[in-house]
Amino acid sequence: MNPTILTYNTPTSGQITKTIYEYEFKRLWEKNLDGNIANLFFGIFCLLIVVLTLIFEPDLFTGFFAGMGLIAFSTYFSRYLSYRTSKKKSKDIIEKDISDLKLNSNDVIWEFTPDHFKFKNYKSEYKCIWSEITYCVVDDQFLYITASSRLNFILDKANVDEENLNKTIQYLEEKAQFKEI
Repeated sequence: MNPTILTYNTPTSGQITKTIYEYEFKRLWEKNLDGNIANLFFGIFCLLIVVLTLIFEPDLFTGFFAGMGLIAFSTYFSRYLSYRTSKKKSKDIIEKDISDLKLNSNDVIWEFTPDHFKFKNYKSEYKCIWSEITYCVVDDQFLYITASSRLNFILDKANVDEENLNKTIQYLEEKAQFKEI
């Protein structure tokens, strides 16, 4: 690849922002919710053992399984309440960002150079060297770029033309490190 600079704009819209935020929220919580369902089933299993031992012959293990069941249920409800709280906060953040986008409807600027990656939207501008960048294609719809393991930039493939998308992927393959998320 020759040392050219790739710069392009992607439009901002409330729908694109909402789709990306909702996808990211679902992706981050998916594993947590799967583990939470396991807690529920474990709690039910433990309480069934408690009921059976109480019916047939109470022994030392009855209290143990009752405690384990209560712990599993309390963990389940704690995670569930945390999920609901986070979902409500996420909706508030999405609504605020969408209203901010309506006021500041500037395009997002993506710049790929031989030395750095640059991202600029209405609220911030980031410039990162390539050694800090990792990338991943998520669900064949989003290009997920991570800088310094803390900054995430998500490019919806439907939001960029095929030529710029191919050049972007080529830049990332050459300069950044591929990393599954």
